[in-house]
Amino acid sequence: MTVRAPSIAAAAAPRVRHAEPRGLAGWLTTVDHKRIGVLYGATALVFLVVGGVEALIIRLQLARPDGTLVGADPYNALFTMHGTTMVFLVAMPLAAAMFNYLVPLLIGARDVAFPRLNAFSYWVFLGGGLLLNASWLAGAPPDAGWFGYAPLTERPFAPGAHVDFWVLSLLFLGTSSIVASLNFLVTILNLRAPGMTFLRLPLFVWTTAVTNVLILLAFPPLTVALIFLLADRMLGTAFYLPPGGGSPVLWQHLFWIFGHPEVYILILPAMGIVSEVLPTFARKPLFGYAAMVYASALIGFLGFGVWAHHMFAVGMGPIADSAFALSTMLIAIPTGIKIFNWLATLWGGAIRFRTALLFACGFIGMFTIGGLSGIMHASPPVDIQQTDTYFVVAHFHYVLFGGMILGIFAGLYYWFPKATGRLLDERLGRWHFWLLLVGMNLTFFPMHFVGLMGMPRRIYHYPAGLGWAGWNLAITIGAFIQAAAMAVFFANVLRSLRRGAPAGPDPWDGRTLEWALPSPPPPYNFAALPLVRRRDPLWLTKHPDARGPGLANPDALAARPGPIHLPAPSAWPILTALALLVMTGGVLLHLGIAALAGLASLAAILGFATELLPRPGHPEAGDAALHRGSTGLDNRKLGVWTFIGSECLFFGTLISSYLAYRGRSLGGPTPHEILNIPLTSVSTFVLLMSSLSMVLAVAAIQAGDLPATRRWLLGTIGLGLVFLAGQVYEFNHFLHEGLGFTTNLFASTFYTMVGFHGAHVTAGVVWLSTLWYLLGRRRIGGPQEVLVDSAGLYWHFVDVVWIAIFTLVYLIQ
Repeated sequence: MTVRAPSIAAAAAPRVRHAEPRGLAGWLTTVDHKRIGVLYGATALVFLVVGGVEALIIRLQLARPDGTLVGADPYNALFTMHGTTMVFLVAMPLAAAMFNYLVPLLIGARDVAFPRLNAFSYWVFLGGGLLLNASWLAGAPPDAGWFGYAPLTERPFAPGAHVDFWVLSLLFLGTSSIVASLNFLVTILNLRAPGMTFLRLPLFVWTTAVTNVLILLAFPPLTVALIFLLADRMLGTAFYLPPGGGSPVLWQHLFWIFGHPEVYILILPAMGIVSEVLPTFARKPLFGYAAMVYASALIGFLGFGVWAHHMFAVGMGPIADSAFALSTMLIAIPTGIKIFNWLATLWGGAIRFRTALLFACGFIGMFTIGGLSGIMHASPPVDIQQTDTYFVVAHFHYVLFGGMILGIFAGLYYWFPKATGRLLDERLGRWHFWLLLVGMNLTFFPMHFVGLMGMPRRIYHYPAGLGWAGWNLAITIGAFIQAAAMAVFFANVLRSLRRGAPAGPDPWDGRTLEWALPSPPPPYNFAALPLVRRRDPLWLTKHPDARGPGLANPDALAARPGPIHLPAPSAWPILTALALLVMTGGVLLHLGIAALAGLASLAAILGFATELLPRPGHPEAGDAALHRGSTGLDNRKLGVWTFIGSECLFFGTLISSYLAYRGRSLGGPTPHEILNIPLTSVSTFVLLMSSLSMVLAVAAIQAGDLPATRRWLLGTIGLGLVFLAGQVYEFNHFLHEGLGFTTNLFASTFYTMVGFHGAHVTAGVVWLSTLWYLLGRRRIGGPQEVLVDSAGLYWHFVDVVWIAIFTLVYLIQ
């Protein structure tokens, strides 16, 4: 075969305007997606050690009957922290590390859409992880299970700050996930290289896109569930307490509406990694590319229709059970398509057995085992027998450890040379693989047997004579074999970083764009943007005789020179995350601390938002092209649209909870007696008129009339304040009539739903006030019209939400 180096690799290196500081300051202020990917990965691996130690203590406790290593309360804390750590602090961040480092390289971009927001997401993730583990130091680690079932997490059954740490940490971590997903999705949609159509994207990019859509849609229901639980614990509401009219089943619905898509949030990135590794080491294209793309999208879609198969034991009734059983069976179809296409990719290939391929093949086998036991749970009678037994623990770990973790390791061995310029040692890599494969099967496969023998989850000791002792000893031995495998991996990483074999730019003869760059890539990624004419462009450029029919141009990959602009390092992401962390942790200490930190957070957010706005006369003033992607859309406007999509699920969950509880009020005045429809109708009219003034403000700045823009913005701000004043008056009237926040379920759901809408209106008023001020200071001009236009989109969304609330609460009682 003839191999030709791609032209983009030979492009001259440009001069970089913004150089990052050296040393620690450079890492603290970095906005380089590659450095942030390294930070995510290194932090997640540290938490992997923490979660692994927690798991080893659990297994030592259960190795023999009547274990005495830890008591019941520490054991509850250990399995709660292990589950939470592995899901939120290990699995998701490892995937985020891959997204950060690789997605811009794979799509031919120089950076992500929002570099500072990307850095902010990492620092928030780190703060959430530290806050969660600070519970150990405070002597109050969460101890109610990582799924937090109510009413076990309610104050009467879980006194102290244990669950509060868990709730606040998850809210903080959820912020990181949503912000990061918004960034990745806009990057994929808007920053693809010229010619990189959607059906030319690498499979890993496709699974990244689907994963981040799932995060944006699945985390809002979890956020609402956590807000309700926090209100129950700290404010005295009864969202999940039956004596007050609430239902613990609502928690299960909200949690699993998040929880089952979360399974695919964790597994889809690994599927994408495997879809990149197999073709490279089989030296042939991925079999059935289009089918794999549609299967990935279908998995994401069906993932939202299977949540209640976790709830067959609740007693939902035969119709609901049948519907969710059917949807659970259906989701096996796109999964099966992927498995058979992976096997077809290997079939007939010139296979090179490297460690990355071993982990990819191990993923296929272990994930298939986990999927088969998952199909068993599609049958309600079978699921009821297996629920809350170790059989479910086995299934869960085969899917997520045998699937997701093995897939991540395949990616680590595959792309480690690209990130470091050095190869991981293959001999140690094989030791790592075989120890891990043997250890995980010895750990998790016997769990099927002890589960079927009746061993329940979450027990901290068991008597002799039940037939479980031998299996549990084997499980513990398997866990320590896995620990040994991880030790080999870390030794391999440390050794390879110091004296690993040099990798060169393309050690595997790769197919995708990142292998056209030096290892590690330069800060700007591509000196000249690639021009993509076919799928697998690098492979076709290096191997002309591998081209298929129908290629009009002999070059599948060319270069398009263009200007390079790299974002400057910034301290605002870490400062903003720190202020928000103090505010969140302050809730546990003193409301005064939380309030002061809240003001600091507002100041930090404003500094963050205005940092890049040029001063009058600045050479970059008015350069809107810096934010415009390949679609012609502005990144910032597309980001607001994406955020609005996620917020629709947030308010949809709040409204659905209100509708579920409507008519279940216990005591106090009824809505008919207390709602002031004429007053609220006037307030609604005022808010709708503010949308009109916002439209006129956008039209004015598009016409270049800045004084008129300021006048219309001021009018919008005034109308928003009038609406908020009407809402405050209405709330005060309710309180005088005896309808407090904790009076009944109607009051709790009403105040929460309307209160969060009011908070969004307040945020909009602050946003518009900032724009009004910046217009007056000439820091925003006509070329920045998108800033006003984006604020207008948000404002119109808030108005539409209020129309829905007004109709459902006030007009349809």
